[in-house]
Amino acid sequence: MPSSRSHPPARSEEETPVSVLAVEEQEEKIWVSSEAVSASRFPPCIKSIISGVEGKKGMHRRGAILAAFLGQCGWSHEEAGILWQSAVSAEERIFRKWFRRMNCPRCETMKKQSRGYPDLGVADLMLCRPDEVCQRIKSPVEYAAQLFSQEEQSKGRQEHIRTTFLVRLFNWKTGKEFDIDLTEAEKEELESLKKKQMERNSPNAILTFNWSKSRGRLRPRFRLMETEKYPLRRRILSELL
Repeated sequence: MPSSRSHPPARSEEETPVSVLAVEEQEEKIWVSSEAVSASRFPPCIKSIISGVEGKKGMHRRGAILAAFLGQCGWSHEEAGILWQSAVSAEERIFRKWFRRMNCPRCETMKKQSRGYPDLGVADLMLCRPDEVCQRIKSPVEYAAQLFSQEEQSKGRQEHIRTTFLVRLFNWKTGKEFDIDLTEAEKEELESLKKKQMERNSPNAILTFNWSKSRGRLRPRFRLMETEKYPLRRRILSELL
């Protein structure tokens, strides 16, 4: 598997014919502090979220960042939930999705502009008001937990959050390869389509890739279809195994 990532085709009306080259399982983890970090050690951006600076604008983004931050800072579900509810008026599903389930975004991400949740750039919210400690860290969690060196990672533990799959695909339109991340359910759906493709044993049965929008996110969509548009398409080894 190549070490560098290549970007998948952009969303379009026409689907992209593909073949599966490889599937690599990836375990996603988050670092969680062994002890609850005191609120007095929170970075300026998190204190701004808690204080309600800039009113209710970007509340879902604020809620996601705060939930992820508290989860990694070792707060219990109950205590984090109480603080979260008092600080933001976002939907509760945001807390459930981000608390101990996602990494708190890095400073680099938060400093970017955003079109809105789930993109967690908050440049428009004026939350980033760096102090002298901010110059030494790369994320709000590093600031609060005082993770100034690799050795200080021992203050916490790595917790498993999910298993994902890195899939390398061959684009029959361009002759190039690209990578895409799939959830376990998405990977199983792709494997089911590959099995049906083999059962058909037809040179015109091809897998296609495109994006579909679900709950505000673009998600990968695969389909199996019969077409003579690519009559010279060769069956590659991964399809014959």
